Amino acid sequence: MEYLKISWLHRFDDEPVFLYSEIDAQRFENRKVEIYPDGSFGIANCNFHFGGTALSDMVMPDIEDISEDKQFIPELISQAEFELIWNQYFYFLS
Repeated sequence: MEYLKISWLHRFDDEPVFLYSEIDAQRFENRKVEIYPDGSFGIANCNFHFGGTALSDMVMPDIEDISEDKQFIPELISQAEFELIWNQYFYFLS
């Protein structure tokens, strides 16, 4: 697995500013958290989605390709960091 945090530099209130993804060996998303400028969020995995967030059905580009677009700042994060974010928002729904 690979864990990715993408900061999206923009001024749209209805688009996320942080995207966290768990990516499998084939480069598909397994889980995703999106955080919006106002603090609201969306979350998704293969069994559910919330807040308008859904898993992409496209192969995720690698970090070098993502970083070519200057509005995106991608960084690899640890599984532990991803799990902290995931659990914070997943258990908020419970």
